[in-house]
Amino acid sequence: MAGSNNILMWFRADLRVADNPALHRASIDAAAAGGAVLAAFTICPKQWQSHDMAGVRADFVLRHLRELSADLGKIGIPLLIETIPDFSAVPKQLGSLARTHGCAAIYWNKEYELNEIRRDAAVATACQKAGIRSLAFTDQAMIEPGEVRTGEGRYFTVFTPFKKALYRTIEERGGIKVVGKPKKQPETGIAASPVPEEIKGFASHVDDAATLWPAGERAATKRLEGFCAAKVTNYKAERDRPALDSTSALSPYLAVGSISSRQCVLAAMEHNKGMLDGPSAGATCWISELAWREFYRHLMIGYPRVCMGHAFKPDAERLPWAWNEKHFAAWCEGRTGFPIVDAGMRQLAATGWMHNRVRMIVAMFLTKDLFIDWHQGERFFMRHLIDGDLGSNNGGWQWSASTGTDAAPYFRIFNTFSQSRTCDPDGEYIRRWVPELASSEGGEKGPIHDPSELPPLARTRLDYPDPIIDRTKTKDRVLKAFQSL
Repeated sequence: MAGSNNILMWFRADLRVADNPALHRASIDAAAAGGAVLAAFTICPKQWQSHDMAGVRADFVLRHLRELSADLGKIGIPLLIETIPDFSAVPKQLGSLARTHGCAAIYWNKEYELNEIRRDAAVATACQKAGIRSLAFTDQAMIEPGEVRTGEGRYFTVFTPFKKALYRTIEERGGIKVVGKPKKQPETGIAASPVPEEIKGFASHVDDAATLWPAGERAATKRLEGFCAAKVTNYKAERDRPALDSTSALSPYLAVGSISSRQCVLAAMEHNKGMLDGPSAGATCWISELAWREFYRHLMIGYPRVCMGHAFKPDAERLPWAWNEKHFAAWCEGRTGFPIVDAGMRQLAATGWMHNRVRMIVAMFLTKDLFIDWHQGERFFMRHLIDGDLGSNNGGWQWSASTGTDAAPYFRIFNTFSQSRTCDPDGEYIRRWVPELASSEGGEKGPIHDPSELPPLARTRLDYPDPIIDRTKTKDRVLKAFQSL
């Protein structure tokens, strides 16, 4: 093994070997210099806790690290695991690793959350002082966040014009490109670190997570291939139907980076005559959903206040949110008396994941019907989601709360029962997650959507709570609050 021409590849939310820009370049540069690539991953429990990382997501990361270590081992790269309290210790620890193993450079793929940006800047500064090169690459986005701007050079604040500009930029730059797996390098003689079985303070609330969410790059690729082969064609027509299992469920894998958005887009384009916006309504729609991830990263760069707990719309900071501990507990536990809301919250509790349309329904119910601060819901989601991602989670919550970006002229408010009848017409999703209502009828007027409409005697036979609020009286409250801004 070479003594001073090695490169340390620092993994973060990019836990894969294929289409990994930093790893790909590190492999080329190390070989050209007669050195080798070593890999590192830093576990930061206190930092993860401050970021509200869910136990099920921490477990998912650990399981991915085992798969990644095995995949890297096949090409001669040892994965070194360092456990340190928080980001402040990362520059020193990485510098020590680099010096110990003769690394002249540290490479990584960029992250766009504010704390991560500051951490990376500190690592780059420490590298410069130590005479170690540092190089950061674009990976979590198809185009570097911040590069797609309006004609006046401003950041986009509405999704549709952003998407059009994003697609145009991609086409101007020659389309979506991916990089292959690095070639096998000579053995370094350095043993890979054992991956911890668990991290104290991060117990998973999902008992069968390993079955529901198998870890690793191969599992992610298999899921992508299965979705494109069987579901992408009908995605637009069926994506809002939670009972149909019609979405990709790739968000956990995108969150930890065991698959890239570029790989996903290219796979969808194969069903869309090679176009981003083409003849397949399903593939076009799914690519558009992936563009939302780009948009939220774009917003984190242009408006870093969203990473600091602030509303995207400054005026929304003045909203007089209500607080009702019993209402919030009922929402968290899936016992609000609104079946579609309760089904979603119970799915989250059982699986660490929730169908995207249902996420919007439960988020809007919390913020508009219960008028509880969106921060409470955002935090609860992050503490329970296997796909917890600051950009997407924060963006989704602020969209639902009407404190974020939205093209609507004023603000949106869902009718929970109408949403239920539209998205789960036969009540199959509700029956699965709210078994108390398994015998209730579905359909347009079926009581499974609103059991309070049942005759009193039939209602008393259900072991299901009454609605915690009267929706007819809540709309005026939220309207007045927004009109006062």
